[in-house]
Amino acid sequence: MVIGMPEPQTFDEAISLFQDFLRKNGYSPNLVWIERADVLIPLRREIYVKLPVSRNSVDRARALFTVGMTKRLGVRFGTVCALRNATCCHAWVPANQAEHESRLMCHSLKLQANTDHLIGTEVKNWLRWQFLKLRYRRFTGLSRILFE
Repeated sequence: MVIGMPEPQTFDEAISLFQDFLRKNGYSPNLVWIERADVLIPLRREIYVKLPVSRNSVDRARALFTVGMTKRLGVRFGTVCALRNATCCHAWVPANQAEHESRLMCHSLKLQANTDHLIGTEVKNWLRWQFLKLRYRRFTGLSRILFE
């Protein structure tokens, strides 16, 4: 499900709108901002999430929000998967006006929630994460789909 929202003035307003949207769609409002490097997706409808995520992940989401709103390209906040008590999400901004138009972006905030509620598996052990990265290295391109 995807909806366009009234233009929030700040990142905090956008987060509040996103959390309300997630609640209405059966997701936890506790957000974990992730990036492609934090996710492994084998073909069997599994998703592994490396935790803890970088301390800068919220700052990167904030920066993307600022760029998307300032350049009037829009910004999309979307879900990646659900964890026990949180929702893994990401921010995305079109690279240019052509991508903005081809992705049917609005000029402000667009919210997206996957309707299939993919459940993520938390990976907190560094060694296990390295093993999984090696084991599923041929599937690394699949995470691109979720982040674009």
